Formats: sequence, C-alpha cells, structure tokens
Amino acid sequence: MTYLWAITPEKVQTAIKKIIEVSKPRKLILFGSYVHGNVNLNSDLDVLVVTGDEIENPRKESVRIRRALKGIVMSMDILVVPESKLEELASMSGLIYREAIKNGKVVYESS
Repeated sequence: MTYLWAITPEKVQTAIKKIIEVSKPRKLILFGSYVHGNVNLNSDLDVLVVTGDEIENPRKESVRIRRALKGIVMSMDILVVPESKLEELASMSGLIYREAIKNGKVVYESS
C-alpha cells in the first residue's frame, strides 16, 4: 500500500528542482533518514539550503521555499542558512548542521 504523503524518489527530485528554481541556492544537502535509507511512514525529508549572504532572513526564505513546495505531498524539514554562517553553525555541538555537513549528501552545488 502506498501512502499519499510517503517520501518517494520522484517527489524528492521534484522538490530539489523546485528549491533550486525558487531559491537559487549555493548548495543543497539532503540528510537524515532518506540519505541513510531508513525511511518509514513517520520520516520527513531533511533539506539544508545553503544560500548566499544576500538572504538576510533565513526564516523568511524557508517560508518562501515551503510555499513553492506546497503541491508536493511529503513531510519536509527545510533549514536555510547563509554560506558565511554554515561553518560556525556546523562547529557547534548539538546543532543539526553538523550532522548535515558530516553525513549529508550534496545534491546540488552552484558553479
């Protein structure tokens, strides 16, 4: 039985394309259960969107991205961080950024 909200490779690819189109990020990193192959019905797609420093409010950018992804029926956790702050955040223990950098999969990087 397939559930409407289940994470599928097709939905993931659609989400990646839409995020790139809407946000024009420097880098997109998937992390968490999807990358590790441990997806279940309670899983969400964890996405780290690394932007340029022109994005002054990561929270607003996250909301903007979520609105663009509205038609994709899949639970997603979207984190937005400016490139200049990523290293600092990834160095702090207990923050999810470290996990994303260490064990995540880069699915897009601007040239």
